[in-house]
Amino acid sequence: MKLSYTNFVIKKAPTSAAQVTHEPVPAQVRQQVAGALRNSLEGGKFTPGERLIERDLCVQMGVSRPSLREALRELESEGLVTSIANRGVFVSVLSVRDVREIYEVREQLEGLIAARFAQFASRTQLARFESAAHCLFDAYECPEELISARRDFYEALWDGADHDLATSMLRGIQLRANQLRRMTLADPDRMQESVLETKELVAAIRARDPGAAAEVAKLHVRKAATTALRLMERDAVSVHARIA
Repeated sequence: MKLSYTNFVIKKAPTSAAQVTHEPVPAQVRQQVAGALRNSLEGGKFTPGERLIERDLCVQMGVSRPSLREALRELESEGLVTSIANRGVFVSVLSVRDVREIYEVREQLEGLIAARFAQFASRTQLARFESAAHCLFDAYECPEELISARRDFYEALWDGADHDLATSMLRGIQLRANQLRRMTLADPDRMQESVLETKELVAAIRARDPGAAAEVAKLHVRKAATTALRLMERDAVSVHARIA
């Protein structure tokens, strides 16, 4: 597996190891490595429960082990990876309780964000949101574009809502919820429902109806939660989620 990591110039050493010829300051390295790993987790390149081999990642990304470990600690603080003493670092696995809590908090926050957007967003912000929504609808036909399209959709929604705390909390929740989203959207029925619910959200926001926007957003999250839990039960996983 190769990670996309373009900010380094890699020079092959006489041995099989890769040597970095130019390296940014440590903070930049950590942010870039964390971002590359985060994108790989979001895209499903690592599976829940998979062990992340430091040696392999250092070679693939052309970074030092201390820089990689700093990035992994950042991801651990976000709940994306789990460090187990004497065993290593693993992609985090969500429990049923985790799933319920994620959706419960997400429901309230997304309802608030939708209501605020409908009430306060400018015309320019509304136009950006509608454009992002159309791109999202098109992306349902092209799965490899779906992740970035959903990211743009939510960024437009958050920008128009203008609520820094709720947005910050949702960013963290979305990182963990991406595992669940891949699972629920793999269900054809849920994908069709999601498109209809998103269209209803766009309509409520366009009508500048905060109450309706909040209810549609909350219903969207509740239905996604129901699907995620049903799929977990189908796979006979009672404690930990197995998400491909």
